[in-house]
Amino acid sequence: MITTEIDKHKIKSSFSKAAKQYDAFASLQKEAAEELLKKLSAITHQPSAIKILDIGCGTGFLTCGLADKFPEAKVIGCDISYKMLETARGKPPQQKFWRGGKGQEPEDRKIYFLAADGSVLPCKGETFDMVASNLAYQWFPDLDAGFLEAYRVLMPGGVFIFSTLGPATLKELRHCYAETSARFNKNGLPPFIDFSKKQVIQSSLENTGFHTVSIETTEHIKTYQDMWGLLKTVKSIGAGNPFKQGDKSLSRGSLLKRMAEEYKERFKIQDSRLATCNSQFATRNRIYATYELIFVGAIKLA
Repeated sequence: MITTEIDKHKIKSSFSKAAKQYDAFASLQKEAAEELLKKLSAITHQPSAIKILDIGCGTGFLTCGLADKFPEAKVIGCDISYKMLETARGKPPQQKFWRGGKGQEPEDRKIYFLAADGSVLPCKGETFDMVASNLAYQWFPDLDAGFLEAYRVLMPGGVFIFSTLGPATLKELRHCYAETSARFNKNGLPPFIDFSKKQVIQSSLENTGFHTVSIETTEHIKTYQDMWGLLKTVKSIGAGNPFKQGDKSLSRGSLLKRMAEEYKERFKIQDSRLATCNSQFATRNRIYATYELIFVGAIKLA
């Protein structure tokens, strides 16, 4: 039997194990951070001299981008995994934000890192002019609680901007799981998170007290050699099954083998038009996977 109760300890453990190789596999996270930074300019209530919190910062893609975009700001990257923060702190690009030497932490540094749960932040209320997050809220067991905490620490008039995954994410893999498990007469829910629709996200934000400025969805297509390559990428960024327990019989053996065959048959790149439209499709006979990204901008009204 599979439960849909997300286990924070399992999430922390998975991301901690993935910290060292995370950047090598996290192309989607990099792209989402870059797109999120571009969308900041569309929010008119943008503060000038600010203190920013990046929730679920991981290895610091968005954290460093925010420090670049707002050179006078102090940026705090927060993550539940200390190992992720260690990787973020060790990145050479961050040295340009510090006037001290390597390994030092001068008072005038621009980036700080904080090991904490984004749903229970060790921060005073109305501390930050901006709260940001890149592909982290989909891992929160209680989305309402996460938004409420962001609202609490945000100054009145402050900006809340984030990206998260939508329900169409990995729809091809979900399809293959459903088809194959039906053939094997497996019962129970698939071991996937049901990512929130944008309407649910908007409703949660407004119930919390935010004024939603914008909410957009985009689809990113990634290609892989086969389903095993896709699963390796997912595992290598710590984004495995976060539920408290699962059907262990589904994690190995004939079911996964049949899933891989189903995936290759149904979602193989064969259309030459795709190669014309997007260079990543130049190598045919690979499989593709869809990621639905939801970008949200909101304001805490004064």
